[in-house]
Amino acid sequence: MQIAISAPIKEEFQQDVNALFPDCQIAWMEEMDAAERKRAIETADVLLSHNLVGDLSVDELALLDRPKMVQTTRTGVDHLRMDQLPKGMQLYCNAGGWARGIAESTVGMIIALNRCLREQLIDLRKGEFHILGYHQKSLLEQTVLIAGFGGIGQAVAKALAPFGCRLEAISRHTPQSPLLAAAYEMKDWDTAVAQADVLVLALPHSKETDRIVDARVLSLMKEDAMIVDVSRAGLIDHEGLVERVKHFPHFHVAMDVWWGEHDQYPKDGDPLLAYPNVIGSAHNAEMNSRCNEEAIRNALQNIRDFLDGKPVKGYIHKEEYLWNGGLALGGDAEGH
Repeated sequence: MQIAISAPIKEEFQQDVNALFPDCQIAWMEEMDAAERKRAIETADVLLSHNLVGDLSVDELALLDRPKMVQTTRTGVDHLRMDQLPKGMQLYCNAGGWARGIAESTVGMIIALNRCLREQLIDLRKGEFHILGYHQKSLLEQTVLIAGFGGIGQAVAKALAPFGCRLEAISRHTPQSPLLAAAYEMKDWDTAVAQADVLVLALPHSKETDRIVDARVLSLMKEDAMIVDVSRAGLIDHEGLVERVKHFPHFHVAMDVWWGEHDQYPKDGDPLLAYPNVIGSAHNAEMNSRCNEEAIRNALQNIRDFLDGKPVKGYIHKEEYLWNGGLALGGDAEGH
């Protein structure tokens, strides 16, 4: 078996790779010239890439139907132009690779919003000191609906369980976990969302989930509910969300992901952040001192399981992503 690795990880992870794949030939593409890289892809059983467009050329991307498995170190794939990739490519994302850090950030955001920390900070900066009047809440009294119950959703449930909240989840297939008090399929979306105090968005962004939280769905939610989006901003209708937080000051929102990021982020900031019931981070919920190590090892283990004929995670149905613009091949993208 041969594994080609285009992600530039040799310096840090060569020992891990050698230990996990003693029966495989490893082709470290970062050390190769163009002709050697081409041969490595053509003869590989598995290819490990960062996010495809960042460490592979356009010509190399055209060869990705040769390996039996193309594994990424990132989780999201909605940045890719699936229509420009080989139809026969077997693509696997790094499901759960960044989940622990994202789950910790999710819990932190929920608590920060429950304790109305931004509203209090604004008042304190103005010289106003109010002990009462902030509509603070406890997780113990809340129902948390986790939308999407893959690696991230499951990690969020595990992180929230000690707080005693009622945990529910909704996904394409009925979620299974002893931590859940209720589990739904997507056909029950309206019912599940309407009764939630906290909605955590951990769904992939596809043609089925694009703007799944629109103005109509927002109107179904409790006036003092909360949304925490640690997946993709495209799951939410931006204009509808701005109107919701504007007219319902006890409706709280935490965003780790944005409708425009990096150079596309508004120079004056997103209009959503004008409201004190909103907090956010710069698409870095997964970041901590161990996140890269955890993610790479998760991706490597998925490859090992694939080679051993065991169940694997993260298979991508490319047809579900043909709707989006993505990046032109040869571009770049970051984010979990």
